Amino acid sequence: MDSILEMPFTQVQRKLGLKRAVVLGRPKSSALGWYFRQAAIDGMVDPFFLEILINPEVLPFERPYVVAHEWAHLAGYADEAEASFVGWLICQTGGVATQYSGWLQLFTQLLGHLPAEQRVSLTGSLGDGPRSDLQAISTRVSQATPFIRRRSARIYDRFLKANRVSEGIASYGGVVDLVLGIEFGR
Repeated sequence: MDSILEMPFTQVQRKLGLKRAVVLGRPKSSALGWYFRQAAIDGMVDPFFLEILINPEVLPFERPYVVAHEWAHLAGYADEAEASFVGWLICQTGGVATQYSGWLQLFTQLLGHLPAEQRVSLTGSLGDGPRSDLQAISTRVSQATPFIRRRSARIYDRFLKANRVSEGIASYGGVVDLVLGIEFGR
């Protein structure tokens, strides 16, 4: 499944002006799988071996976006909004399943920008399939251990800020602004 993202990744990197080839790491599961589940972490780049580590509980329709997002980090996009945007672009350059994965993730970020009443209304306007998939994601994430999730989020927020991502974890939501600001066809 992950190999279907390789060509879209290369195409997006060329469009974005990347001059050097990025060696794509094969996504792996790890001994950190238990921690990823408890902390509700979908994936990460191993900073020592530059490998992509994916939560084994990530659902099949989530995986293309998670892999694309982590590959964007490997390509040098440290900011979470930028990696999310590049991951979304990679998904949109791929087939229907990867496009769906990208749109579903963007939808969840968009919901975070809306008041509760609008979130309910917008989610209610979706078809049964996407609504069911969003519920499955919510169920998966709700199985995390709240204390571990909060502690991990706090530590990761500090890590991002120490690495010049001034908004920290809040930078994830910036992908909505980046997508809204893009002009296709130019």
